Order: sequence, then structure tokens, then C-alpha cells
Amino acid sequence: MIEINLLSFCFCAAILIYACYSDIKRRRVSNWVWILMIGVGAPLSIYRLLVRGLPFLLTLSSSILFTFILSYLFFRLRLFGGADAKCLICLSILIPEQPLAQYPFPFALTTLLNAALFSLVTPVSLFVYNLLKLSPEELRANIRLAFIGYKLAPERLGEVKHIRLLHLYEEDGGELNRDFVFGGAEIGEDVVKKLRAHGVREVWVTPELPFMLFITAGFFTSLLYGNLIFLFMSHL
Repeated sequence: MIEINLLSFCFCAAILIYACYSDIKRRRVSNWVWILMIGVGAPLSIYRLLVRGLPFLLTLSSSILFTFILSYLFFRLRLFGGADAKCLICLSILIPEQPLAQYPFPFALTTLLNAALFSLVTPVSLFVYNLLKLSPEELRANIRLAFIGYKLAPERLGEVKHIRLLHLYEEDGGELNRDFVFGGAEIGEDVVKKLRAHGVREVWVTPELPFMLFITAGFFTSLLYGNLIFLFMSHL
């Protein structure tokens, strides 16, 4: 069984490294990657089920169920993309249980929680950037936006890759109104034209970060240390 677990970990590590490369380069990961993960994970899980019986079936079922629910919730809230959700669900099949027995969470959920912790570096970094760039008055007026985005001139919207507008811009009676959009809005040529026509000098944008990087970091820390939240709480 140790050889099966080692194979699962090595295979997942290789897949995640490739997925990171694809996510960074194209902000998407081909579906064949997840098909391959299921193609390898399903036979391994069936083998474990035949060897270990009902206890493993319960472990596998809870791993898939809870990972699917949480991943779908994160996806619907636009906290990450479809590829990230598919990755975690496939991970719940390949590695359904935590290798460190003292942590009861399914391995995929531990990976997600650790990834969420690592992703906190993003709002902190954005706030520090805005703290250095904006005046104190402007920072106070946009304190919430300062954690999730930064300001950019409209003429640069076509130059900078992998960003989204933090507001929807609509013309009403000759004026340009803006409304905050959770998760950001696509940048279209028509929006850029509106901004230029109304003389808008800067807009708030949010970066489309490759969450797969955080998932991969969460995977390796879960493997080596387990659930970082539990680890921290156990030392309080």
C-alpha cells in the first residue's frame, strides 16, 4: 500500500507542476489533465477499496463529497476558476485521506485550506503597493479596494495581461456611472472607449492570479506538515 500512496503523490505532484505552468502561461488548464488524473486515480482507489473494504469506501466518499461541495462553493463565489475546482476534486479521488493520521480532514480539503492561507499574501501585497502609491486621503477613500486591486490608466488596459475591472461602467444621461462587481468584469474595447470619451484618468483593476500556484504550495505543505491551521492551533 505504501507503493500505491507514493505513486499517487508523485503523479499528483507532476500534474500540479504542469498545471501551474499552464495556468501561469495561459490562465487555463486543458481538461485532458483532469481526465488523466481521474483515469489514474479511479483504478488506484478501486484497488484500495478491494484491499481495505468499507472503511476506505467511507473515507473516499467523504473526501469526494466534501471536496466537491467546498470547491463548487469557491467556484460559484468566484474565489477561483473551474480548473482549480476540477483539480481539487480529482485530488480527492487520487489521495482521499490525510497521510498524517493526526489530521482528520480529507487531504484535498487540507490542500485547499493551506492554499487559501498562502493566497492571503495577495491582498497584503496589494495593500502595501497601494499604501506606497496612493495619497493617505485616496487610500482611506478606497480602503476596501486597496486589498483587492490597484489603479491603472485606461490606455494601459490593453497592455497589461490577466486583469479585470473592479467596476462596471454604464452611461446614463450623459454621465458615466460605475458599480462594484465582485470578482471583476471583463475588459472590452467598448468599455475602454467609454472611459476615454469621459476623460477617466484611472480605473481600479484586479489581477487574475493563477490560484493553481497556491494549490500546489498547499499540496506540498499538506504532504509535509498537514493542515497548517491545525498545526498553528495545536501550538497555542
